[in-house]
Amino acid sequence: MSGYGPIGAELSRYNQWQNEKLFGVLASLPPEELTRDRGMFFGDILATLDHILMVDTYIFGYINGIAPPPFDPNARIETEFENLRAARVGLDARLRLSCETAETDWFDEEIVMPSGRRLPRSFWWSQLFNHGTHHRSQVTSELTHMGVDYGNTDMPYNPLTGFPAP
Repeated sequence: MSGYGPIGAELSRYNQWQNEKLFGVLASLPPEELTRDRGMFFGDILATLDHILMVDTYIFGYINGIAPPPFDPNARIETEFENLRAARVGLDARLRLSCETAETDWFDEEIVMPSGRRLPRSFWWSQLFNHGTHHRSQVTSELTHMGVDYGNTDMPYNPLTGFPAP
């Protein structure tokens, strides 16, 4: 394994697996549990998941040379669970395709921030995946408080992994 490409591809598969798993668990809960204020940073579970989607969309556009709109951390993309789930599935497919098909050199290319700071695309991919993991853990912590077993989050157990089974 060399360069960021295989790592990005694996992280995109992990991201997809965890989002599918999380939305599957959440679909089994009463809708009011998803919008109940739990004192989370974004208030409730649905708003937290929407924030992840918004930032992923923002960073993915940035990675691909699309000038992002002004960032508003309180803006919402979707307020309905099924719409949010569909948007998440669609974005995860695009993230995975991008990581799995990009040339290795593409990840090394620098993106110039408005401040003039230059960072490689791989940095932004890492930020995207780390940000999602961070906020998903806030949601899974709430599930634990609710008595809901979310299950395993360890990368070696990802059924979507690109690495061969032993």
